[in-house]
Amino acid sequence: QVGRSTESPIDFVVTDTISGSQNNDETQITQSTISRFACRIVCDRSPPYTARIFAAGFDSSKNIFLGEKAAKWKNPDGHMDGLTTNGVLVMHPKGGFTEESRPGVWREISVCGEVYTLRETRSAQQRGKLV
Repeated sequence: QVGRSTESPIDFVVTDTISGSQNNDETQITQSTISRFACRIVCDRSPPYTARIFAAGFDSSKNIFLGEKAAKWKNPDGHMDGLTTNGVLVMHPKGGFTEESRPGVWREISVCGEVYTLRETRSAQQRGKLV
């Protein structure tokens, strides 16, 4: 599990810094654009070695946790889905992961692992289009 929180459910703590600092002494922390519980990455350890990303995090009771301002909705099948307040964004480079690769299109991942186009702003209540 990845996020900016230092609570025990988080395996990898990520923080924002202001770019342009020349050394570690000048590094400044800014208001974070990373959710406290940003996402969970689940990887199969046997073939076909599938990796899945789910937005939001899980609290100590293993329940999904989303902030109050996070976008939430009910899917046609009746399941709830949502986006973290700041979004969990992924990009697959064109040409794969090689020296010749180029940036691809950014997408946003939902709590249920669905892939959407980007919202108008990172914290908008209206989700993008399902990809």
